[in-house]
Amino acid sequence: MTLLSKYLKYIKTSIYFITLGIILIIYMFNQLIGIFLASLVFVVYLASFLISLSSKRSLLRIIRDYSYISDKEISKKLERPLEDIRNILFLLSKNQKNKKWLIVFLNQRYIFLNEGAIKSYKQLFHMGYNEKKILEHLQRNTRIKSRAEVKAIELALTTQNRLTNDE
Repeated sequence: MTLLSKYLKYIKTSIYFITLGIILIIYMFNQLIGIFLASLVFVVYLASFLISLSSKRSLLRIIRDYSYISDKEISKKLERPLEDIRNILFLLSKNQKNKKWLIVFLNQRYIFLNEGAIKSYKQLFHMGYNEKKILEHLQRNTRIKSRAEVKAIELALTTQNRLTNDE
């Protein structure tokens, strides 16, 4: 995280606790206004949560068309800060075990692979190809550049138990 993003996160947390403190003080003097303000703050935070949830879905909808795309490329295409894109990809990568796509973290960057790229990888893997052969084949269809990326994909699929023969 950059210094600016840490500072912004600190400010957001501070505002949250200050708001709760003010609402608590107002509630002590006038319960009706306190409950109204607490409800208003709850609605605002709920709305911000829903907006972040929809940004995840819209991001996925856009990047599924690419067989291979990095976080920097996504940031440029969507014209959003790289830190926001990385946070969304981090959250998506935590819950991807049953998904058809894959997000891999390698060398301080996130890489997204869509369903077609993952199927190609699995086919080559089950055919018994080693990393070098898999890399040669995948370089034709995707923009995978190194064996480290191939190894990271294999490691991610293995840890999620997605490299079984029955798929």
